Amino acid sequence: MRAVPSIRPLVRLPLVTLALALALAPLACSDKKVGSGEPTAANTRPPAVAIVPDEDLAEPAPAQAAGDEAAGEPEAVAAGTPLPSVADDEGAEAADEAPTAVADGPRRVLILGDSLAATGFGALLERRLDGHPDIECFRKAKSSSGLARPDFYDWMSEAKAQVKARDPHLVVVIMGGNDGQDLTTKNGKGKRVHWKTDEWNEAYRERVASFLDELRGDGRRVLWLGLPRTGTTAFEKKLELIRDVQQNATAEFEDVEYLDTSPYFEDDKGNLQEKADVGKKRQQALRADDGIHFTMAGSEYFAERVYPEVLRVIGVAEQAG
Repeated sequence: MRAVPSIRPLVRLPLVTLALALALAPLACSDKKVGSGEPTAANTRPPAVAIVPDEDLAEPAPAQAAGDEAAGEPEAVAAGTPLPSVADDEGAEAADEAPTAVADGPRRVLILGDSLAATGFGALLERRLDGHPDIECFRKAKSSSGLARPDFYDWMSEAKAQVKARDPHLVVVIMGGNDGQDLTTKNGKGKRVHWKTDEWNEAYRERVASFLDELRGDGRRVLWLGLPRTGTTAFEKKLELIRDVQQNATAEFEDVEYLDTSPYFEDDKGNLQEKADVGKKRQQALRADDGIHFTMAGSEYFAERVYPEVLRVIGVAEQAG
């Protein structure tokens, strides 16, 4: 029969020594405890980040839409062209995260629009305005949208929500390049107002006026940017009508100003300007090969010209230098 080792020597330890050993035991292993904050292989791995798909990729383009021909940026730009590190297609933060308005704080500017506001031009204008110490800028944009198809995107409801959340002193609007089509109702049902009819002109004017009613109030001003001139004859004819109706609608309100942006893209002879000095770069192409979409240089060029107009309307002095 195997002999069992005696444990009496351990039991015979002095009671003071045994108590001290038991008290120090937890301290000896505390620096290895998971979650203690010490860098270990288990707790230094960065958390996983969820990738949210772009909303425009998840939604189908509206039927009969004119596309974003007049108001878009190309999905890709030439290799080596730096893209602005700015918000995505939907612009700034969600409306329900708006900060509380401060009476003596910065002047708040809200940019609303289609893909012109969603991409290069809108992003660069927002960045420039946000860089001013006396301005806080927000942006809400949706590609392929406009006022013609509320069944695709309801700008009336969105305008009301954004104004309530942001309480802006000035709203800058640029949209309409996708509106050269039949006007639908909010649910897409019922009678359409057909494009290229007298009824369309009046219905679209009323729609623009109703949209402005959602934006106006409490001393707030609206700056409506007319669609810039493009390099295509057929599409320009469509835009000429849309510009005309928009300008007539905005003229009904004293607190709304319409800014004709087409002269920004015309030379001294009234011809379409294809190149310009942008920043430190000389004679940069302003438009893509289709004559409609802006290059990144064109977006910067456009934003630089709209920026002082925004300051003028809101009553803020331009920064020195």
